[in-house]
Amino acid sequence: MTKRIDPWALGASLGIVCVIFAVFIWIAANFGWGEELVPIVSSIYIGFDKTALGILIGSVWAFVDGVIGGALLAALYNFFSELSS
Repeated sequence: MTKRIDPWALGASLGIVCVIFAVFIWIAANFGWGEELVPIVSSIYIGFDKTALGILIGSVWAFVDGVIGGALLAALYNFFSELSS
């Protein structure tokens, strides 16, 4: 029997990783590195920008995106692991 993954634990973990990614892009762009990534990230996370308000809005979107993606990934893993056993 395979071990189940808690969807909310994986979702929260992935949400935090997505926020760290968004903050890293924001910091780098404010130092002039990777400024080309800001429009790409802002097309995914609406409101993301090089401003302080932009990182707050982008971080909320990134966290929600990570939670949903992580929970979905864990749920799919649990579903398919039960099928194979």
